[in-house]
Amino acid sequence: MENKFLTGKTALITGAASGFGREMAIQFAKKGADLLLNDINMEGLEETEQLILKEASPKIILHKADISDSDQTKLMAKKAFKEFDNIFVIINNAGISGTLSTSLKTKEEVYDRVMKVNVKGAWNVTKAFFRNMKRQKQFSPVVGKIINIASIAGTANGINPYLGIYSASKAALIALTKLWALELGAANITVNAISPGLFVTPIYKDSPELIHKLREMRGVRLPIDRLGETREVAGVALFLASPAADYITGENIIIDGGMSISINKL
Repeated sequence: MENKFLTGKTALITGAASGFGREMAIQFAKKGADLLLNDINMEGLEETEQLILKEASPKIILHKADISDSDQTKLMAKKAFKEFDNIFVIINNAGISGTLSTSLKTKEEVYDRVMKVNVKGAWNVTKAFFRNMKRQKQFSPVVGKIINIASIAGTANGINPYLGIYSASKAALIALTKLWALELGAANITVNAISPGLFVTPIYKDSPELIHKLREMRGVRLPIDRLGETREVAGVALFLASPAADYITGENIIIDGGMSISINKL
């Protein structure tokens, strides 16, 4: 990929205070992107900003907002288009795991919160930004790109009864990815998802021990027998944001070391 292919383009990354969001922010900045970084954790966002500035010197705007609240996402969009002349990439990364329980044993308040952040949050952000994105005729052939960070837990092979509502929320996000690809394709906006497998991130409480427990519960073995690294998800996101992926839309790219194909086989 061209070294600075995102120069002159702005990326909005939600959930940028840690984990995948932080790593994607760092890597996108290295490729020339300016950044609008969102989270509810301002201290974490500030830490992300400092890490970025050690590697690159983009324009960075930090915006604290709860994306499950549509009024807050609308304010974020208003601010974005005052500060930047484009939002070329939206990365709907913010998400929460809820509780380690089956779907029918999950408390209603946990269900509501997980669905509000993981599904409605991505919907709120996309809804607040897509109209302006469609008008970005300075870019060709694609005027904008939306990347949803889903999960192997939302796929047919990877669906996890011990992460019941989380699995359901990520399956919904994968479905929205395909719907938005159909709805926005005519406007030259691509929409794709990335479904990570087992990575040490806040979703798994930054705990290799918790991941090991989940693997034991399901008897999961990995063909590539290690946990993933956040840089590997960032690399796939960079590919989707690059010109090399301009003709790809509606896809869900699984990055899981072969886990989803190995369940009940190894």
